[in-house]
Amino acid sequence: MSKPYSESRLAKFLTIRVLELRPKKSQAEIARDAGFVNANMVTMIKQGSAKLALDRVPMLAAALEVDPRYLFRLALEQDGFET
Repeated sequence: MSKPYSESRLAKFLTIRVLELRPKKSQAEIARDAGFVNANMVTMIKQGSAKLALDRVPMLAAALEVDPRYLFRLALEQDGFET
């Protein structure tokens, strides 16, 4: 499987943030809170095989307990926009 976003700042940030939240929130809970039907979507974004859809940013930011503006900037970078 291709992983075109594996070196993105978003993939790296998400990997670290999920680990930081692990004691109080599982990755499956993060995915559910973000509104992903498939809990593997968080894994796919972390591994770089999928990019984060911009309309998912607010819910994922809330699930990760991070600033949505920062997460939005990281998601825009995946779309080729410089922030």
